[in-house]
Amino acid sequence: MIVPLRLFVVAVALVPILQAGPPGFVMWSAFELAQRDAALSARVGPDHSARETLADYGNPSGAHRFRFIHRDADGIPEQHEHIEDVVFIKSGAGTLLVGGDMVNRTGSNGEYKGTGIAGGVRYPVGSGDILHIPANTPHRYLVPDGGHITYVLVRVPAFVGEPVVRADAPELELDPPGFAMWSAAELARRDAALSTRVGPDHSARETLADYGNPSGAHRFRFIHRDADGIPEIHDDIIDVVFVRSGEATLLVGGDMVNRTGSRGTGIVGGMRYSVGAGDMLHIPATTPHGYLVPDGGHITYVLVRVPAFVGQAP
Repeated sequence: MIVPLRLFVVAVALVPILQAGPPGFVMWSAFELAQRDAALSARVGPDHSARETLADYGNPSGAHRFRFIHRDADGIPEQHEHIEDVVFIKSGAGTLLVGGDMVNRTGSNGEYKGTGIAGGVRYPVGSGDILHIPANTPHRYLVPDGGHITYVLVRVPAFVGEPVVRADAPELELDPPGFAMWSAAELARRDAALSTRVGPDHSARETLADYGNPSGAHRFRFIHRDADGIPEIHDDIIDVVFVRSGEATLLVGGDMVNRTGSRGTGIVGGMRYSVGAGDMLHIPATTPHGYLVPDGGHITYVLVRVPAFVGQAP
């Protein structure tokens, strides 16, 4: 039987619990992140930082890991040979020094630290910004005296292969090559522009960056919806979502109805989560999901498509 998306009766679970092994659906609300931010600020260590793991797939490379990090002084320079950093800045402000050459590099297995960075480019960063730091790129966070910066770090496995250039892939104009940054102010402008381009399917979207993975992973999209979205499922891709504005209900899990490719006509079962501006979502691969938007409302979000972890967690 085909059931319209809005008619499902499901249980409500507001606080998902991480389990041993690869995580299922996880939502970190703006409120929860603010609480975690305050808690981190109270336990800063001798290195002027505090951190916690939000989710971890157990990838031996260190990829597929979600971390929440607070700094109240300059960070140590880092370089990850096989991992891209996707960063959502929750609070505070600072400067990101990125690119150039690592000074006195030490480390192993593709993970390196140093005493400084020679060259590179400085970018002011602050609350609401989203960053992409490509693999094998030196970087460090510089924090002004008396200040702080707190951010969610998503460690994404580097894309290895022949890139496929899509027609809608924008040219990234920032240095170093592959680095991308979308400030909170820029996202607000893009949000307003998307709201004027809504099509017959009640959505508008643009590609923020595309690193050419043929699977469709390693792609950053900005999406606006003012009505329910078509249910989707991605066999090989994890959706990491940063909600920019508006609010909706996410229906996630259960079984797809009349699946064709990555879409269907409905979802049987699943759970409903209220989502809104400032929330961060993790939708694992092979998981049906659809956004339900109230009449007269909207939701706009940045979608980061992360390749699914294929392997055995330790």
